[in-house]
Amino acid sequence: MFSHFNGPVLVPGDPGYDDETARFNTVAGPVRPAVVVGARDAGDVRKAIDHARSAGLRVAVQATGHGLSAPVDGTLLINTRRMTGLSVDPATRTARVGAGVRWGQVIDAAAGHGLAPPNGSSPLVGAVGYTLGGGLPVLGRTFGWAADRVRSLELVTADGTLRTVSPHQNQDLFWALRGGRPGVGVVTAMELELAAAPRFHGGMLSFPAERASELLAAWLRWSRDLPDTMNTSIALLRLPNAHLTAVRLAHANSSPSPAPTPSDLTPQELIAPLRALNPAEDTVRDRPYTEIAAVHEDPTEPAAYRELSLMLHTLDADLFDRADPDFAMVEIRRLGGALAAAPDVPNAIDHRTAAYSLTTIAFAGTNPKPPLDPADPSSTGLRFRNFLAGPQAPALAAEAYTPSTWTRLTSLKTTHDPHNLFL
Repeated sequence: MFSHFNGPVLVPGDPGYDDETARFNTVAGPVRPAVVVGARDAGDVRKAIDHARSAGLRVAVQATGHGLSAPVDGTLLINTRRMTGLSVDPATRTARVGAGVRWGQVIDAAAGHGLAPPNGSSPLVGAVGYTLGGGLPVLGRTFGWAADRVRSLELVTADGTLRTVSPHQNQDLFWALRGGRPGVGVVTAMELELAAAPRFHGGMLSFPAERASELLAAWLRWSRDLPDTMNTSIALLRLPNAHLTAVRLAHANSSPSPAPTPSDLTPQELIAPLRALNPAEDTVRDRPYTEIAAVHEDPTEPAAYRELSLMLHTLDADLFDRADPDFAMVEIRRLGGALAAAPDVPNAIDHRTAAYSLTTIAFAGTNPKPPLDPADPSSTGLRFRNFLAGPQAPALAAEAYTPSTWTRLTSLKTTHDPHNLFL
């Protein structure tokens, strides 16, 4: 029945089924789709969608399993991890990225040309899924949202058609797919712009967890008027092997060219006030872009966790004091800079006025209450789609957008997936 697929097709009980359905976030336990298609190319994706439609199955998509939150039991799951086509064009500063490519692979491929992609903190995350949610890069204040840098996408829609989505073709989908995750099909590849960033100056300053409130107050004062070249976050971490306050730093202008103007501060001069607070550990230094993961040092092993986010206009220095001690992480990222700029072609990102993002992570077995909610006066009232994970995430998706954007996204879903094939 499935012999015409290039990749494997598995059902429960088949060898390899559990590996194919394994996810990075294990909070919901094992998942049991009715069928898993290990797609090798867009042709496999089209055949899988045709089969699901004829069999009356809904369709879910998984690449790395970081962001999979919707229940997939009884569905047809398309695993795109084998779709690893990747090419870099240094002349146009672009990369063509297959649906199964992880950011670490794009980072390495671009670095050979002195270029860098708009990747997030973990190089293990799938590039396409991250970008569909908007994508908040480590160097976001310098280069903007990942979705802003998308030039085109290839999309298989519910009727099994492979479509090109760009500023000139299927413009409604081009708006929606860049930040909106509208659930209208399966993106099989994307083309995105790269930045000239062969090196950066960054890493982490670590302090005892007991100093969290003192450091947050100092960080808020220090980060208020930063140049766009400096990117930073602060996090209170209560991990099994470490309790600490981490200040993350990534300066994007550490290469010899272009030369700084006389009024510019060097990265070392910018960071000096934080170093004066006597960190217990200091890993901040000039680095090749291939070491960008050293800024956040995200976990590399699967875990069961729930993640919530909130976008903020302002932030009080007592937030860490009010954070439930059961949280594994309470993180604040400084936004602004290029993240506030309007893109050349509009998209579904509604967070350009936010000054900070607040993210909380709780391990399974705990249920702490976030220190802020969308009704708080300091909040924009919106969450960030990429930083929602766990069983509650699907129900909160609408809170990542303004009412007008969500109405437009749901209307596009109805138009392009009238039978609600895709989760």
